[in-house]
Amino acid sequence: MTESLLSGELEAGAGTGPIAAIFERGEAGEAVLREAAELAGAGREVSVLTLAPQARSPLWGRASGTGPYNVAVLEEAAIELDEAREILGSVAGRANFEVLSGSPQPPLASWVTKHRVGLVVLPHHRLTPGGNPFAKSLRKTSAEVRLVKPARRSQ
Repeated sequence: MTESLLSGELEAGAGTGPIAAIFERGEAGEAVLREAAELAGAGREVSVLTLAPQARSPLWGRASGTGPYNVAVLEEAAIELDEAREILGSVAGRANFEVLSGSPQPPLASWVTKHRVGLVVLPHHRLTPGGNPFAKSLRKTSAEVRLVKPARRSQ
């Protein structure tokens, strides 16, 4: 079971339109996929995204070190998508999968607006001030933002 933190006063399941589930490795990312799977099971269209921030080329000199780094980040994001497909299991056939890249950060807010997303499900980052850094950028969109943290393990 996941614990959701809803933005604003929207109730669980509120919002219309497609759902964007932002996946990252770890328990929080798996919790996002569980939430997305439940919503897909209820008939909502789901897109699973992995984010691939790209380094900018340095302004000085002829350094060309960012190319291999950016390729590696994109390859790793593609591997994460494969992991997300595996975690989703039978629900994966009903979901769309995409790597979103950009420099210095992927343009998540504009992607959400372009695809008329009604709900964005993001991992909650407990040790990051303000939670998930992308949640703040999504305030400019009309999408509901749901921060999900993994269920607490009983000991």
